[in-house]
Amino acid sequence: MPLPFITTPYGNVPPWRLSLSRVASFLYRRVLRQKLHTYTSCFRVYRRSAMIGTQPERDGFLGIAELVGKLALSGAEIVEYPATLEVRVLGHSKMKIVRTIVGHLGLLTSLAWQRVAQRARLAPVVDRTGDVGAAATPTRVTDG
Repeated sequence: MPLPFITTPYGNVPPWRLSLSRVASFLYRRVLRQKLHTYTSCFRVYRRSAMIGTQPERDGFLGIAELVGKLALSGAEIVEYPATLEVRVLGHSKMKIVRTIVGHLGLLTSLAWQRVAQRARLAPVVDRTGDVGAAATPTRVTDG
């Protein structure tokens, strides 16, 4: 799905693969509100402090995107270093395209719900008339 790329030539990457990458990255940008070019990558560097308590539930390609999603939702600063996208020269990819697409759509749905729930926890206090007045202040809602 989304692969590391920059706005320069893409080498020998087929157009259909670039299209999949761009569409998936667009969807992740919409859900996570992060201006990244890619949300899955072969290589990432994380600060230890950002990773404490962050554990992906998914494996492989989806786990990488899930980590970025969780960090983005937690408000972590994410910085990209551009790389050129190239097709594998030796061997072949083990990625199952349809399964990966379905997995990313499921992950996007999960991250969108997490974002909605996160926003709902900081709900404004509403007075008895149903108006949010000047006296209303944000209140954190807890589960207990």
